[in-house]
Amino acid sequence: MALRASDRDPSADPGVDFYRFANGGWLDANPIPAGYGSWGSFEEVSRSNELALRELLERAAETPGDLLGDAFAAGLDLDAIEAAGLEPIAPLLREIEGAQDQWAVLALLPKLHRAGIFALFGWGVTVDHDDSNRYLLWLVQAGLGLADRERYFDQSDAAVELRAAYVEHVGAQLAHVGFGAERAGSVLEFETQLAGLHLKGEERRDVERTHNRYTRGELAMLAPELSLVSHLSALGAGAAASVNVENTRLFEGLEEVVATTAPATLRAYLAFTVVRTLANALPKHIDDEDFAFYGRRIKGQQQQHERTKRVIDAIGEDLGEALAERYVAVNFAPEAKEPAATMVEAIVEEMRASIRTREWMGAETRARAEVKLDAIRVKIGYPDRWRDWSGLELSRTTYAANRLKATRFELDRQLAKLTEPVDRGEWEMPAHIVNAYYHPSLNEIVVPAGILQPPLFDAEADDAVNFGGIGMVIAHEITHGFDDQGRRFDADGALREWWTADDAERFNALAEQLVAQFAAYTVLDGVAVNGRLTLGENIADLGGMALAQRAHARVAADAPEIDGLTPAQRFFLANATLWRANISPDLQRTLAGVDPHSPRFLRVLGPISNLEAFRDAYGLADDAPIMRAPEERIEIW
Repeated sequence: MALRASDRDPSADPGVDFYRFANGGWLDANPIPAGYGSWGSFEEVSRSNELALRELLERAAETPGDLLGDAFAAGLDLDAIEAAGLEPIAPLLREIEGAQDQWAVLALLPKLHRAGIFALFGWGVTVDHDDSNRYLLWLVQAGLGLADRERYFDQSDAAVELRAAYVEHVGAQLAHVGFGAERAGSVLEFETQLAGLHLKGEERRDVERTHNRYTRGELAMLAPELSLVSHLSALGAGAAASVNVENTRLFEGLEEVVATTAPATLRAYLAFTVVRTLANALPKHIDDEDFAFYGRRIKGQQQQHERTKRVIDAIGEDLGEALAERYVAVNFAPEAKEPAATMVEAIVEEMRASIRTREWMGAETRARAEVKLDAIRVKIGYPDRWRDWSGLELSRTTYAANRLKATRFELDRQLAKLTEPVDRGEWEMPAHIVNAYYHPSLNEIVVPAGILQPPLFDAEADDAVNFGGIGMVIAHEITHGFDDQGRRFDADGALREWWTADDAERFNALAEQLVAQFAAYTVLDGVAVNGRLTLGENIADLGGMALAQRAHARVAADAPEIDGLTPAQRFFLANATLWRANISPDLQRTLAGVDPHSPRFLRVLGPISNLEAFRDAYGLADDAPIMRAPEERIEIW
């Protein structure tokens, strides 16, 4: 990541607005491209990766029978998509149309769910929270067209206008598939009832609230009219001896909601859910209508992404690891793992020092925390073993059908896990993605090759730049193992209480201070940050920046100035450029309701307001406007 003076705004005072000081020149010179809702460092790297993916997919398309090549060719064959019309989804629509009562509608759910069309609720297979050596089936809340639960109840002018536009959108799509626009209003009313049963975003973060194991017998009693045990069998999940129900309230209330809703409304809801799920693989008038609402209104895009990018994104969803395997072969040398691994070691040792010096943590919890830290597995770059795609055959001329086939293939793979031990070599994110994650049930961090790219990571750059960039991301993920939810999982990934009551109480008190800090920020137009929804990410940002800074200070103790900047100044500048972005108001408003991360500018300003190392790096007074009062500064890790 090159630190260019032209990217900064020298007129801004770093003691007042460091985000503007570090990024003002770049922000002014990089407006949001028409096809995007935001544009920043992560989008830049993603775009660069997409160009590499496009090149390899174009080569693959030259060979008929190549899985990726056929998927790519089909997505770009607009004539074939138009000629196919609604045929790829016609069998599903016919069955929906033939469902004469509420219970016939429910009987369709297994078939829809096997196709990845999650109406009323959804499901997934993940590592068992009680035993990380086995898998567990989850039943989860899903099925809302507005995505954010709160948008169904918000009475602000913007939310009322959005719901009116949503009804128009639903009506248009229903008309496109022959179900009649007149049911659009009742679909909104039905989804509003569903939304009332859904957990709020901050409630879904609470692992104690969402971990509810049911035996098959108990599941049958939870919502008898839903016939959930029969649903599992029809789904192909007969091997599940028990399941986890993310939101018991949803299933308890779903019976009455379905029973009191007109069958015609339920049919319209299902038909719209089918169209919403597959819109980008259907004819242009359906795809365009989908973009007009979800792209323009929800994401703030001024125009549709080019077709090639959209197909690449879809292949990443459907065939992600197959795409990643070819990306890594060309764009990530094995030796690139080494400098990243060295950085991880330095940050892990800094976390060890942090655990040993927390005044709020007692000896018993501290010892167990070190055991957990020692047990963290680190995956860098790409999997040791790539996934097998044999058995999946795609056509070069049936895009929507391809997407359905790929989804069913993946869901079959997920269901097969229920009888297998956990594969600890598996990755839950394709290696070309510009992201990273911590998995609490496996106690591991994963840093894909896609994010280990300039400007986020550069093996030739100085330590300050790399520690401030990808180093902070790595430290952020490590901290997730010890945030308000990650800390509840032990070294083996089991959900159990391993903290003493006093230590947990002291930790929670610090966390509540961070909730209050971020709840005091506004995003735009009076839209406040949800300090509780964003708590885990805010803990990881604060801890990640502190750990990466301290680790860098150790390894760069004798480093010289570069371009008149000290190593510490370069570290904080690199970190600020990591989060630089212009974001459209519509997207920012959407993210405020659903994103567990704080707005990007606050991912800089929030943490540094607590860090005396930042104050010292720029020679600021202790009462500089950017700094919180000394007695209000928060240090958790």
